[in-house]
Amino acid sequence: MNHAAAGRIGAHTRWGRTPDRTAATEPARKAATSKWLTEVRAEFPDLDDATLQQLADSRRRAHMSRIAQLPRQRRAKRAA
Repeated sequence: MNHAAAGRIGAHTRWGRTPDRTAATEPARKAATSKWLTEVRAEFPDLDDATLQQLADSRRRAHMSRIAQLPRQRRAKRAA
């Protein structure tokens, strides 16, 4: 069994034992939100909370977009 297959089995096993996925992932979501807010607050300490939240959301979306590009880049590199 390869590493990816073992990971899929582990993930399916974990989620097969978790009736409330939202509650199970809440601590991670809070930590991620806190990370982005802390980063933005350090750069712009004088902004109001609503603006800080917008900036943090934008940074999170940019981060996720960069991550989404990685498989495309790998496929293009393999094809070349």
